[in-house]
Amino acid sequence: MGTSNLIGLYTSVLVDSAVARGVSVSELCRMAGVLPSAVPPEANMVTPETFGRISRTVKQALNDEFCGFTPSRCRAGTLPYIFDSIIREDTLGDALNRAFGLYRLVTEDIEFSLKADEDVATIVLTLARPELDRHNFLAEWWLMVWPRLSCWMIGEEIPVAMVDFPHGPRVAVDEYVEAFWGTCRFNQPTAQVQFPARFLRRRIIRTNEEVAQLFTRMSIDLVSIPGVHRSWKTLVKIKMKECLVKTEALLTIEDLAAEFNMSSQTLRRRLEEDGISFRSLKDEVRREVILKWLAEPNIPIGEVSLRAGFAERNGLVRAVRSWVGISPREYRGLMMGSADQIH
Repeated sequence: MGTSNLIGLYTSVLVDSAVARGVSVSELCRMAGVLPSAVPPEANMVTPETFGRISRTVKQALNDEFCGFTPSRCRAGTLPYIFDSIIREDTLGDALNRAFGLYRLVTEDIEFSLKADEDVATIVLTLARPELDRHNFLAEWWLMVWPRLSCWMIGEEIPVAMVDFPHGPRVAVDEYVEAFWGTCRFNQPTAQVQFPARFLRRRIIRTNEEVAQLFTRMSIDLVSIPGVHRSWKTLVKIKMKECLVKTEALLTIEDLAAEFNMSSQTLRRRLEEDGISFRSLKDEVRREVILKWLAEPNIPIGEVSLRAGFAERNGLVRAVRSWVGISPREYRGLMMGSADQIH
């Protein structure tokens, strides 16, 4: 995941849920094998490993895979059990449909469903009582888990096209983008994640033995997935963001193609196979970097506008409003308030 504020937020939410149900912080940390100073509010930073240990321990202590945020418990260990049952399916689409069907047998509190047309696949999450998930942990966590586990099943990174949340951001938008691997939209009517439908036809390459290994060795609780080849969208995006942050300029398609020892036509085709055009990827990178700069209070908003290449400041205002629905100054204030809540 690699996004410290989001990790800190999730850790705080899980610890608070355990404490509200009679598990002390000291007991929780002892069970997880971490020091109390490593978790909020004492810790300024939470490592992915600490988050993973706390996450698994809360589920075990409460015997609830949904961590106390639903009307009834979903027995801890349900996800590994379901995965052991679906790994024999032929394709990713078959596996996801079977997994979501099994969850419907286990619980009425959360429903997962898979919708697909020729081009786009969508995993939809519906909470029976969304008001019980008041910190939006379940609405976010499961939209992160399913794409990662899908990648693991086929051994290939699936480029996420869009993630919709029915609530506003709690940390900087660029952290959500990093954690969820795609463009994030907030205050949407449905919680869902979209990706190219062709990945549903990919063959499952894992075995039951590998499922057991995955769920016993994952010290960071599905934050990262081993044995997955990265998509061209991700590889290109990393290089573009690095260049924009360092030089305040975007690489051309020719520059990027040379980096990967291929022609620009080949690179364009590979990006299109991942469901995105080079132009759209440039817009995505520019948006994410601008929002990252706005979340840093030491960079004046006027300087952000200059760095981003806007001829006038109103250009930045119009762009940010179109992305997040508020002005650059309001967005900065929101992010500063979120940071104060976490630490």
